[in-house]
Amino acid sequence: MANGRSAQGLVQFGFQGFRHLAPTTLAFSTESNVIYGRNAAGKTSLLEAIYFLARSRSFVTPRPARMVATDHTEVVVHGRITAQGQTHRLGVQYQKGQTRVRLNGQDVQALSESAWLLPIQVINTEAQRLLTDGPVARRAFVNWGVFHVEHAYRGLWRRYQRALKQRNVALRRGDGQLAAAWEPEMAEAGDRVDARRRAFLEQLMPVAMTMANAWLPDAELEWRWRSGWSKGESLRDALQRGRANELTQGFAMAGPHRGDLRLLAAGEDASARLSRGQQKLLVAALRIALVEQWVSQGQARPVVLVDDLPAELDGVHRDALVERLQQSAAQRFFTTIEPSQIPEVNDAQWFHVEQGGVAATGHPA
Repeated sequence: MANGRSAQGLVQFGFQGFRHLAPTTLAFSTESNVIYGRNAAGKTSLLEAIYFLARSRSFVTPRPARMVATDHTEVVVHGRITAQGQTHRLGVQYQKGQTRVRLNGQDVQALSESAWLLPIQVINTEAQRLLTDGPVARRAFVNWGVFHVEHAYRGLWRRYQRALKQRNVALRRGDGQLAAAWEPEMAEAGDRVDARRRAFLEQLMPVAMTMANAWLPDAELEWRWRSGWSKGESLRDALQRGRANELTQGFAMAGPHRGDLRLLAAGEDASARLSRGQQKLLVAALRIALVEQWVSQGQARPVVLVDDLPAELDGVHRDALVERLQQSAAQRFFTTIEPSQIPEVNDAQWFHVEQGGVAATGHPA
């Protein structure tokens, strides 16, 4: 690429009707962007809008209608993104329960068609939910991680889910013969899904654990991957063995849909053993290791949204986190109340948010 990876990223971003933010268009640095202002000024909403552009959903609420400003009927976000030496135009609209995505003037039918442009991760005061919200959150983390390394993974995961759905229908009907007929397809797709997850984690987790152990040297951190069925048994055998019980339950109890990334501290679940600040550092290590892996293997440049960086972290750990993020080559967005609480960041563009208005500024005095 002529301009190098550092020239890639979300270079222009605009929005209207998004919460209480005043409509505007912003030019972002492809390195670091620092957003500062008082509580409730709109800093998190700005990051949420960027996330909505990347994923067509919010990281704040599962109800997209809550993003719509009280005096509007729709939310529209749009951006100009440089990737693979080209400039792409991406827009997302939410109105009356419907989300519409357009990429380079064409409607997008599947999220995978546009999500590759902005691989994105969030580090915020809710970061520990990756540890506390259960296997569903961790499976989503792994699935998105694999997708941005191997885009074909999404199709493979959907193939598994279709077979799982059909087998579950048969189980609920008490039709053991039909359930058995779906097992070869479910087992083949499931084995391939698990193999790709394992290959991904075998690269990701040593880096993440080295980083986390450096920040938390006394935590005795470990990780384990559970495929979703008994170790040493094939998925096909697990499905056959469990069929009689599953006919009673009405759903499949073995398979990649029950996989889980377990994170341990001193042999216990990290969510129970670590403080909130320690949990935030552990999750930050996972997410930073992930974007580093995306940089090394992917083609689009990752974006990291760090909301309220100073919260629950002392100065030493803030400095260490920012330094590692700057080494990651991701495009970075930080929010803070006090600009003085942000360590020195390279080539930063600063933005002040006040009562929903966002304005580019120089470095605050």
